[in-house]
Amino acid sequence: MTDTAAAPAAGTASRRPAIPEAVVAAFDDAQRRTIALVSRVVAGLEPGITEREVARRLVSGAAESGFSGWFHRPHVRFGGSPRPPALPGGGGRRLARGDIVEIDLAPATAEAHADFGVALVFGEDEPELVAEARDLCRACCGFASRWKTTGEVFVYAQAWARNRGHALADEARVGHRVFAPGDRPWGRPWPLGPRLAILMRRHQVQWFNPRRMHGLYAIQPRLRAGDRACAFEEMILVDGDRKRVLGRDGLDAVGTLP
Repeated sequence: MTDTAAAPAAGTASRRPAIPEAVVAAFDDAQRRTIALVSRVVAGLEPGITEREVARRLVSGAAESGFSGWFHRPHVRFGGSPRPPALPGGGGRRLARGDIVEIDLAPATAEAHADFGVALVFGEDEPELVAEARDLCRACCGFASRWKTTGEVFVYAQAWARNRGHALADEARVGHRVFAPGDRPWGRPWPLGPRLAILMRRHQVQWFNPRRMHGLYAIQPRLRAGDRACAFEEMILVDGDRKRVLGRDGLDAVGTLP
C-alpha cells in the first residue's frame, strides 16, 4: 500500500481537509520506532520469563526509544486466550515452548503515539491461527479506503473470519479512530480526549458506523478459532485517495517484525 494522489472523480463530493503531512510523519515515525522496540524485546524472550517482565522491558525500552508517555501501556499475554486483556500490563504466567505470545502497546510523544500489536509462537513453527490472524489484519488494511464506510471494514473482517470457519473474538469492534494532538474530542487535552473518544461508537470500527473513512485508524481484528485467539494491530491513513500503512513500506509488511 503506497501513497497515491489522484484527483477525485468528477461528480464526487468534495474532499474533507487533508491530514497535514507533519502529522502523518510524526505518527509514521512513532509506529516505526515501536515496531523496532517490539522486535528487540521479542528477540530477547526466553523460557520462564513472565508476562509482567516482558511488559517491564517494553516500558523501559519505550523510554530509551524517545517516548515520553503512553496512549496505553503494554498489554502482554501468553497462551492465546480468546478474550482481549482488560487492563494494561501482564500477569505472572511464565513463557513455555509453543505458547502464543501477544504484545500490544501504544507509546506516545508530544507529537504522536503509536498503536501496534503482534502475535507470535515461542519456540515452534507458526500455527495456522497466527498466520490467518496476520492475513486478516493485512486484508482489513487493504480493504479500507475513502469509498468504504467504517462499518463496512468491520463487516468485511467478520465475513473474512466466518468464511474460514472462525469468528471474531471481539464482536463489538475491530479498531478505532486515531487522533492527533491538535484534535480535542470532547474538549479534553491530548491524549486524554482521544482515550475517552474511542469509547464512543462513532469513533470505533464497528458494524453500525456509517461514516466514510477519513483520517488515521488503528486496525485490530481479533481472530478466534475454538478456545484460542490472537490479533495483530496496525495503523493506517485514509486521506482521500492517499492511503498507506504507517510505519511500513508496504502492505506485505503488515504483521511482521524486522
